[in-house]
Amino acid sequence: MNHQEQAMTYFQAGRNCCQAIVCAYCTEMGITEEQAHELATEYGGGNYQGLCGALAGNYMVINALKGTMEATDPAKCKDDDAGKILVAMTQDFEQTCGSLYCTKLFGKRPCAEYVRAALAILEENLPE
Repeated sequence: MNHQEQAMTYFQAGRNCCQAIVCAYCTEMGITEEQAHELATEYGGGNYQGLCGALAGNYMVINALKGTMEATDPAKCKDDDAGKILVAMTQDFEQTCGSLYCTKLFGKRPCAEYVRAALAILEENLPE
């Protein structure tokens, strides 16, 4: 099962948008599914400064794989290699989805579409 299928399985099972993405990448991040679930719990549904939770999940994955993830704010970007990737992903997500913010996105399309879009953007920007 690829990351897209994994994330959609998590999302359809009731995980929030951020959890779906982080759980789909938990193996690569070196954490368990339960740890991924807990890590992303508070970031779905626009709870991270209004940001779409799917994009916040992307931030966590990139910070874990290419940056320096902070325990107190795993979506926060430090000034490292991950920062450049986060900027590109942010721009791609806004261009693809029309906004970065849950309040502007919610109700325009099903949230599952934003999860799919965020994952596609993550995969495009994730260096080999």
